[in-house]
Amino acid sequence: MPVSKPSEFDPSELVFVTTPVSDVEVSAVTAIIRGLLREESDERRAAPERGQSAWQQNQRPMRVPVHPGANRWRGFTG
Repeated sequence: MPVSKPSEFDPSELVFVTTPVSDVEVSAVTAIIRGLLREESDERRAAPERGQSAWQQNQRPMRVPVHPGANRWRGFTG
């Protein structure tokens, strides 16, 4: 028996517990499983989305400069 890759799907290995199963039902189940496996495979091969890096997401907004003066920040005199 040839060794298949883990990503390959062999419909002959399907075992249906319910009986009777028609050829149409077998085909439908096989098509659904193939589609799900293809979708999963495509997602794994897709490039990661280019968004903000963890570093960019972690940055806090910069504060505005603090200027001393009337009705503004005053130095501490103790």
